[in-house]
Amino acid sequence: MKPTIKPIRTPEQRAEEEVIRRQHAANPVRQRPTDAINQQSFAAILDLLSRFKAARESQGLTLAEVAERMGIDAPALSRLETGKMLNPTLATLHKWAEALGRQLDVDVSQ
Repeated sequence: MKPTIKPIRTPEQRAEEEVIRRQHAANPVRQRPTDAINQQSFAAILDLLSRFKAARESQGLTLAEVAERMGIDAPALSRLETGKMLNPTLATLHKWAEALGRQLDVDVSQ
């Protein structure tokens, strides 16, 4: 895992960040992005994320173990699992499936 260094922030910067955190808490990302994708596709992404998390938990794997297998950091995987990052690439989804010993099959229907 990469070492992390916390940036030094002024009290004003911390206050600005707190305002953004409160705005996010009042309007979380789990809401469907406007005009991004249709509701069915959005629900499918959330379902896939929860299925990956359930597979990880059923195998008794930690976030850190799966993240290491994927070549990403654990906080990034956590953001995926919790739906805070709702736009994963296909490459990321394939890595995630492989890290869980699964295969991702993509179907395009009309």
